[in-house]
Amino acid sequence: MTVFEDREKALEQMYFLDSDMAFKVRSRSDRLLARWVCGMTGAVSEAYIGEIIDLRLTGADDEGVIAKMVADIRAAGKDVDEKALRERMETLTAAAMRDLARPL
Repeated sequence: MTVFEDREKALEQMYFLDSDMAFKVRSRSDRLLARWVCGMTGAVSEAYIGEIIDLRLTGADDEGVIAKMVADIRAAGKDVDEKALRERMETLTAAAMRDLARPL
């Protein structure tokens, strides 16, 4: 292999690892946020987490997840501030990053 091929392979591997980590962080953050929403709505945790995962798998971004959660919280008769929900998502994303970055 040439130096350029080695470098290309290393960059591809780094991209793969970064993408994998981003997926894991997003998944963990979504699970934590879904559990938090379940505490507000009384929904069954595992079923609701499944709904959020399915939503992500259909291509929903953070806005789509937040919109669903806001609708579900309001449907349960609770008041929710979208800004507070977004802040909670950011906090849980940071916590997920820290958890996943810990050495084994």
